[in-house]
Amino acid sequence: MRFAHEYESDAVSVSPDISARDIADEMDAHAVGAVVVVDDDGRPLGIVTDRDLTIRVVATDRDPDKTRAADVMSTDVLVVDRHTPTIELLQTLEARGVRRAPLVEDGRVTGLVSLDDLVLELGVQLWNVSEAAGSEIRETRRWASSRRRREAREEA
Repeated sequence: MRFAHEYESDAVSVSPDISARDIADEMDAHAVGAVVVVDDDGRPLGIVTDRDLTIRVVATDRDPDKTRAADVMSTDVLVVDRHTPTIELLQTLEARGVRRAPLVEDGRVTGLVSLDDLVLELGVQLWNVSEAAGSEIRETRRWASSRRRREAREEA
C-alpha cells in the first residue's frame, strides 16, 4: 500500500500577512500554483492558489500590495495526514473537489500533494504494468514457439 507522503512535494509556505503581490512573486519563483498559509508554528491556516489571486484580487480590482493572504486565502482547506493511504487521498480529493492538499504531520505542514502528481505517478505505474505484461507475453510466445518446434521434431 502506498501513502500520501510518497507523492509529496515541497510546500511553499507564507504568512497570513504577506501581500498578494508577494504571493504571486513566490509562486513565480518556485514555479507553483499554490502556497500554504501557515501560522508561526507551521500549522496550516489556509491556501492561496493562482486562481484565488485571479478571482479575488485581479478580477475585483483590489490593490495587490495592500491585499493580504488572509484576505484571499481559502480557509476551508483540505489537510491530509502524510500517512494517509493513496486510495483514501484520491477519494478525499475527489469528494472535496480540490486538486491540492497540504500534508501534515503532528499538525505541521510537511509538504503538498496535488492531483497532478498522483495522475503522473499513476501513468508511470500503468506504463510499468504494460511493459511487464508485454514482456510476459513475448516470453510466453517464445516458449510456445520453442515447444511447437520441439514437438514437431519429435513427431518427425
